[in-house]
Amino acid sequence: MNFARSQNHCWASFCHVAVLLMLSGCASLPAFGPSADEIVAGAVSENAVDPELVAFDLINVNAVTVPPAYSGGRFPRGFQDQRFLVDHERISVADVLELHIWETANDGLFASSGNRETVLSFEVSNAGTVEVPYAGRINVAGLTTSRVRQVLLEKYQGQAIDPEISVRIIDAATRTVTVLGDVATSGRADVPAQGIRLMSLLAQMGGSPNPLWETEISVSRGSHSGSVRMDQVTGHSSNNIVILPGDTVQIRHLPRRYAVYGAVSNSGRIALDIARPTLSDLLAEVGGLNDMQAAPNAVFVFRRARNLNENPQVYRVDFARADAFILADQFLLNETDIIYVATADASEFRKFVTTILSPVVSSANSVNNLGN
Repeated sequence: MNFARSQNHCWASFCHVAVLLMLSGCASLPAFGPSADEIVAGAVSENAVDPELVAFDLINVNAVTVPPAYSGGRFPRGFQDQRFLVDHERISVADVLELHIWETANDGLFASSGNRETVLSFEVSNAGTVEVPYAGRINVAGLTTSRVRQVLLEKYQGQAIDPEISVRIIDAATRTVTVLGDVATSGRADVPAQGIRLMSLLAQMGGSPNPLWETEISVSRGSHSGSVRMDQVTGHSSNNIVILPGDTVQIRHLPRRYAVYGAVSNSGRIALDIARPTLSDLLAEVGGLNDMQAAPNAVFVFRRARNLNENPQVYRVDFARADAFILADQFLLNETDIIYVATADASEFRKFVTTILSPVVSSANSVNNLGN
């Protein structure tokens, strides 16, 4: 009996020592990333004295400072301004051109025996050229018929007698665009000579099987290119651009992933299958704040600057506020946002550890009392 009582006393003493050790060690508990105070101290108002620090603006989120929704990407202005090619169709390889040449004299460069009109036809070679009598080889691929007419008039200057020339395409080769990537049917697609709207082209290719907000569309035209997500095309008519023959369209599946660090239940790169994800959605996906570590008043959203003239922004959400969950549900995320939850200070950890170990200590004391 004395031996049992001695064991109980030892167990109680061990628990008390464990509690003291854990409480004394709380002040030095490791934490991922900076504390809330360190982030606040690093804002623009403070770090201007240290040129080695990246300047950023700290914004405490409330009903007034909740950032507006990101308007999304846009195709370059030149793509948006492009209209259908109606009056100025460009010549392509394998097109057949018809030239009508009129001269004012009965006996001219082409005219003879009273026949003042001459009709010639040419197929554009693989090199994009045609061979025209008295004008030689002319590069016509990519030119409009009106431009070819002007070139011929210059060539015949001083040879033909007051010539008048018309050029038209009488047999157009197939006009195609190249569609690559995550679509039902990839490859070359036949399109009208004047072009086709982007969404009509994608419908012609069978569409993409992925959610609109996870589908990126890239368009290349010569040395120019642009990319937007498909939901920014369906929701903004200016992005439903005219695709021209010779363009390349690439479709890619790009799930949105958000970097989440710090005192959360599940950190890492988190995917959200939601059209308009909010901070509330993301925190729910990672299991919320870690009750044993998180500082509820120190949830930060790091957002990169939109241009070189602006500082990055860091939004601070205080979940100790009564309206914090409403604010988090209104806070729409950008694709490049980084979310960080700071760790609570040592005093909070002491409270947590005491809460955890107090039942163990009480049980040990109860056993000890029974032994007595």
